[in-house]
Amino acid sequence: MLEQFYTQTSVITQFRRGLLGAYLDDLAATLHEQGYAHASIRCSLRHCDQFGHWLDTQRYTVAEVDETLVEQYLHRFPRSRNGRRPKEAQGLPHLIRLLRQHDIIPPPNSRCSPTALHQWLRQYEQYLEHVLGAAASTRKSYLRIARQFLRACFGEAPLNWEAIEARTISAFVQQEASTRTGGGRKLVSAGVRAVLRFLVFCGDRPPGLEAAAPTQRQWTHAPLPNRLTMEDVERVLAAYDDPTPPHLRDRAIILLLARLGLRAHEVVTLHFEDIDWHAGWLGIRAGKTHRERRLPLTQEVGTALASYLRHGRPVSTRRQVFLQLRAPFRPFTNACSVSDLARRAMVHAGLTLTPRMGAHTFRRTAASQMVNRGVSFKDVADVLGHQSLATTALYAKLDVETLASVALPWPGGGA
Repeated sequence: MLEQFYTQTSVITQFRRGLLGAYLDDLAATLHEQGYAHASIRCSLRHCDQFGHWLDTQRYTVAEVDETLVEQYLHRFPRSRNGRRPKEAQGLPHLIRLLRQHDIIPPPNSRCSPTALHQWLRQYEQYLEHVLGAAASTRKSYLRIARQFLRACFGEAPLNWEAIEARTISAFVQQEASTRTGGGRKLVSAGVRAVLRFLVFCGDRPPGLEAAAPTQRQWTHAPLPNRLTMEDVERVLAAYDDPTPPHLRDRAIILLLARLGLRAHEVVTLHFEDIDWHAGWLGIRAGKTHRERRLPLTQEVGTALASYLRHGRPVSTRRQVFLQLRAPFRPFTNACSVSDLARRAMVHAGLTLTPRMGAHTFRRTAASQMVNRGVSFKDVADVLGHQSLATTALYAKLDVETLASVALPWPGGGA
């Protein structure tokens, strides 16, 4: 199968002599069947061969390959500016799946993590999910903070919970918070306290140490939320008016964000079963707030969804509504994909962006428009899925005309 992608005999011989050479023909055939482009398959084969050479130099066997070992290998390469994995990762997930299908390596979670840290982090993630009921995005953030915190405490030394001191906790929180802005500053304190409470939960430390994680001061609702004007939204939609598959998909997603105020992960998890075409409802699955809700399927949004499903969506047995446009046409992996799509849409429309603008900008725009039209906070909260009206109250600051009518004159009559 390699001969279909490489013409040089020396290259093919080199691939087949490598540690992973016995599996590259099958990998090429699998990627070809899934519809990957010729150039993508060539890159995947080359990167898998390079990974095999690294395994050989590090004295690893094929049977030891797993996701942890892949991450160790990829740590040698710089990530892109947007945080995506390096290009050297291309093809490696397919390789792992192939090795598992051939029973060369065991299925995931069937063997212990190679280090005590990885094993502890796995237990901590289960605690966050099953005991605290934390959302996937929260678990991801807390795990990242936990990993950084434990490395700051122990470095490469074994885990010793009795050695954690209050001054170490305080210094770590202050250092990490100094590099963040907005809500990210408070997230560090919350993440560290969650780690310390887990240690109490496991009986490894007595309660009280979590108080050593200082809370970072932050004025409630101090900044104005980023939002667009209705003219800006129309400019973005006009830029995606062509009946091509990418434009049909992206236009439908932008309308869900800007008209119904969906979160990015709610777009990712939208399934066919969630759309009631006859009753005109859109069902939003339980996510961040652990509550389901139903939203009206307006004609504009419904027409855009129907156009995408009929003329833009790749043929697939997947039940998720939105798919990637490249083979093998999988659903979006996470909410970041939708946020990146929204940011690219704004750039494509010629809007001036700030660093934190993305999918949530359209959601804030929908919320502020409802508030400005006089919709009650309760109704806005129901549409957005807020648990607390205090969260919805953030958008009151954007009702500039109403705020101006109740503003008091400046003392002394100054301008």
